[in-house]
Amino acid sequence: MLLLIQVVLCIVLVVIVGTWLSRSADILAEKTGLGRTLVGAILLAGVTSLPELATGISAVAVFNAPDLAAGGIFGSCLFNLFILALLDIVTGPGPLFQRAHISHGLAAGLGSILLGIAAAGMLLAQSNYNLTLGWVGIPSILLFVVYFQSTRIIAQFERRRRAEVLEVEAEVFQYEHIKRQQAYLMFGLLSAAIVVLGVWLAFLGDRVAAVTGLGESFIGALLLAATTSLPEVVAGLAAIRLNAVDLAVSNIFGSNIFNMAILGVYDIAYFRGDLWSHISSVHIFTAIVALIMTSVAIVGLIYRAVRPSRLYISWDGLSLIALYIGGMYIIYRS
Repeated sequence: MLLLIQVVLCIVLVVIVGTWLSRSADILAEKTGLGRTLVGAILLAGVTSLPELATGISAVAVFNAPDLAAGGIFGSCLFNLFILALLDIVTGPGPLFQRAHISHGLAAGLGSILLGIAAAGMLLAQSNYNLTLGWVGIPSILLFVVYFQSTRIIAQFERRRRAEVLEVEAEVFQYEHIKRQQAYLMFGLLSAAIVVLGVWLAFLGDRVAAVTGLGESFIGALLLAATTSLPEVVAGLAAIRLNAVDLAVSNIFGSNIFNMAILGVYDIAYFRGDLWSHISSVHIFTAIVALIMTSVAIVGLIYRAVRPSRLYISWDGLSLIALYIGGMYIIYRS
């Protein structure tokens, strides 16, 4: 009963802090002039993905479970894309991608490149091609390089796009009563709070899995993946309520980009050998499903830009749901 109370309390706090964090990110986007897409893809995505980083490093460095840590990352990527379908439902009439800017395809495409590198790294390791520099795999180094290059490309693109938009449209200010220093402080404090709560929730989820006997099962792994991804869910729903669709969508694609960088961090933290050779081959399939789901999202972004709809959920949202459920079922059977 005490464990259940802790779980409920933690979830309630995550919902409250996550809601405030999305509003804080929206304020920061206005005060810095960076825009919702850039803040969502880099700052908000990084913050909401930090619980995966903390729990994964402990799994790799303390419990010697690199496959569990890697599975959490790829499972989180799938779940993040599934969140897009959930957001598509809650937005009401008109698909989510119809209201989102087509420029999100850039972050989605860069995420696909990182997923491809990860899939290639696992495939090479399964074929006994263990390319390493010291104890760190070459795929991890490539993930770092592409990640930092991706953030630079997204930042440059968004600055250029916003400059072009502001030449023809006057910027609307919603938070003129809030000072920039207050925005920075608020975002920093809420970021620290959501990271602490996310790690606590993952710890509680692990205890629930152990108490119920699901710790070593597929359902247990799914439970842990859902708990570490709860900040992304809450932040996305809160952004939709603020009518900040670009903030919500960029957070999802940015989180997947950040997740791939986290995989490289796991490799550095794993001193017992090459991380890639200790990852199960089933995660290659997971990465491929994530690639397909990302491709569906990119097609939806481009198609909805020229073909609006009034449906409560679009074919691309339904496709994301079907791919997620089908992919998880095959992973379960494997």
